[in-house]
Amino acid sequence: MTGGTPSDVTADTSLTVERDHVVTDRPERTLYADTYRREGAENRPVVVFLYGGAWESGARGQFARWAMDAAGGTPASSRTESDDAAAEGFTAVELSYRLSDEATFPAQIRDVRAGLAWVREEAESFGGDPDRIAVVGHSAGAHLGLLASLAPEGKFGTASPSVDAAVGISGPYVYDTESESGDDVVERFLGGTPSEVPDRYEAAQPITHVSGDAPPTALLHGEDDEVVPTASARALAEAMEAAGDTVELRTYPGADHVFLHSSYWYSEVREDVFDFLRRSL
Repeated sequence: MTGGTPSDVTADTSLTVERDHVVTDRPERTLYADTYRREGAENRPVVVFLYGGAWESGARGQFARWAMDAAGGTPASSRTESDDAAAEGFTAVELSYRLSDEATFPAQIRDVRAGLAWVREEAESFGGDPDRIAVVGHSAGAHLGLLASLAPEGKFGTASPSVDAAVGISGPYVYDTESESGDDVVERFLGGTPSEVPDRYEAAQPITHVSGDAPPTALLHGEDDEVVPTASARALAEAMEAAGDTVELRTYPGADHVFLHSSYWYSEVREDVFDFLRRSL
């Protein structure tokens, strides 16, 4: 393992945060991972967080609060019984991936799969169990996490390290392939319109790869999301259910696209996510 850089991101000295583990070198830049673990943690399930940002922005750190809480890192002065490390009991990782102004699809899913392979290989070195790995993503990160968990071995020219559970929050799982005008964000991500790169539009949709072999999956979505419609999560959930997959869909009335990071919603969404992960791993 290429060593990470210790961080003083939290005053809780029982939580170890190591940033900038080298995962892989790409022509555009080196990709890194940050790890979060409790002192003395061993053989804990691993939660891998993937940030959002429309595939064209975002960085490690967006899920720092989630990662610290996953590892039980809430400061003791403000910790409640439900915040205790024994309650959450995970080790956490934040991965990075190339953005659409650096490389077009499928670069991003290749990066995520390389990151997941690194996590499984190195899990024991940061207190994790390599046989219990979940991915949790928001928005573009949800798309990539679900694509990583659903697409078959060898798809996108990469090995397919297994994911043992997946959570997608506010994710785009279905694209409009009929409109000639398309969506500018998706066009930049995929490198063209549906008529120009139809194979990419087909391959990039998580719903394309539903086969009945998915790990336990939870899809969370705000009902007032004006960026990605709730219909995206409903469509994927319905397809997975029809294929015989284990999938849970939860929608939140009044919640917007970034509700998972708001103080109003955080406690509820966090409880829902970690409850699902404890039941699934």
